[in-house]
Amino acid sequence: MPTQSANSAPPKRRHAKRGFERTLLGLRYRLEYVLVRVVGFGLRHIPVEMASGLMGAIMGLVMPLTARHARALEHLRFALPELEEAERRSIARRMWVHLGRVAGESFQIDKIMADTRRVSLPPDFDHFRELCRDGAINAAVHLGNWEIGGVMPRAAGLQLAGVYQPLHNPYVERYLKSLRASAYPAGLFAKGPKVGHTLVNLVRQGAGIGLVADFREMRGVGVTFFGQPAFATPLPAMLARATGRPIIAGAVIRTHGVHFRGVLAHVPVKQTDDRERDIAEATQALHDVYERWIREAPEQWMWTHRKWARSRRRELTVATAEPDEAAASSDTAPDHAEVVAPPGPLPAQSAPEPERAARSR
Repeated sequence: MPTQSANSAPPKRRHAKRGFERTLLGLRYRLEYVLVRVVGFGLRHIPVEMASGLMGAIMGLVMPLTARHARALEHLRFALPELEEAERRSIARRMWVHLGRVAGESFQIDKIMADTRRVSLPPDFDHFRELCRDGAINAAVHLGNWEIGGVMPRAAGLQLAGVYQPLHNPYVERYLKSLRASAYPAGLFAKGPKVGHTLVNLVRQGAGIGLVADFREMRGVGVTFFGQPAFATPLPAMLARATGRPIIAGAVIRTHGVHFRGVLAHVPVKQTDDRERDIAEATQALHDVYERWIREAPEQWMWTHRKWARSRRRELTVATAEPDEAAASSDTAPDHAEVVAPPGPLPAQSAPEPERAARSR
């Protein structure tokens, strides 16, 4: 008598199994949420220096024992072959302490941003304030504490909107989003197939768009990063070209403890008849700025990120991509709470090109 396969099990049994799995998943989400709230409560109710130092010490001890540490060292060897191995190992260990500090500080974003003594603005900040008065694309990098990168657009008088990678856990998602809401008065938008046009509208209305643009975009455009080919999201350049607003690269680099210095750079975007080339050149220029800053403080960048991995999927070229698509796709696993401009599978139905949409308004 033939054995019944799992797929041919009675419908009632399959339904019961799926219901049980959903129950377990819901229980796991709730337990994770309780854990995050307990940790968050503790870290929010101690001085920020203590929260930062405590998490830095914990991650500095634990993370070098994980596979992620080996990956960070692999990427450091790939990107910085000119350094001695001992120096690369030191960078990797200090990176974990720094990232632990960022994690501890992320529960007190509102307090850090409200304390103007925490971040020193660049000496030419008034120039950037004038440049951004009608809106800007604020393209951050995972360097220093990117979670408080909105302090500079806010100081420039911009109403900042953020694009972020949502979490799987809806309870933790809502909690962490609530911690960041005050930093983004123009709204926090999860990546999705329609967010590109929302961002275009906001920028044209004078808002600033905050996004982190250094993560890998396997279906994006090619750039050279640390002398090696890599993939990058074209979203900042697409938004800038569609709206005529500037790209302002920014980072908040740690100087000591919970004190930082802001750095800014204007990345021009050409408006020629060759749209693809304009966006590709601006994306490369943006990554050149990122590389220069990372080389100045390599222990403050996220070296675990697979920036240089090769893609097995169809390349999403500038010619075929739209801001909605670039904002909807992601090669970043949805377990990050940072504000990002993520990439991933293309939506089944692409939106009209925003440059055409903008002209039709």
